[in-house]
Amino acid sequence: MDIRAWFNGLAPRERLLVGAAGALLVVAVLVIGVIRPLGSSRESLEAQIADKQAVLADIERVAARFGPRAAGVAQAQPGGGSLVVLVDRTTRARGLAPYLKRNEPDGEASIRLRFENVPFDELAGWLVELQATQGIGVVTVNADPGEGTGRVTANLQLSRAPAR
Repeated sequence: MDIRAWFNGLAPRERLLVGAAGALLVVAVLVIGVIRPLGSSRESLEAQIADKQAVLADIERVAARFGPRAAGVAQAQPGGGSLVVLVDRTTRARGLAPYLKRNEPDGEASIRLRFENVPFDELAGWLVELQATQGIGVVTVNADPGEGTGRVTANLQLSRAPAR
């Protein structure tokens, strides 16, 4: 039996009920099959965006703390000036001067330093800044735990890369 013939054989009131039921079925299929999945997909994407924004905020916070201009130190040209003066200026700018106990030049392009009970994160950030802005790298480091969590006593030798 053909569906069209069946539908035409119904009474007018029955055709109206079957048509309304068919329309409700189409709406239900659209809601369940299309609109709900799009809504849940949108919620999932919004959650992913919130997670990515939180990660980006953490990265920006760390970059501001350890970036080359984090302490407001003007970026100087690599290779210029005395290492003793540079170390003095940058440790003061970073708040590391109270921990610096020895500052001993070792030729024109090298210096030996001793920090006592210095916050490790601050020391590491300062060293990253020196490398990025001045081209000064760590030649040797000897660190022992300091008094308190996250503190070290460190002997360092820093050296300026030769000019090319």
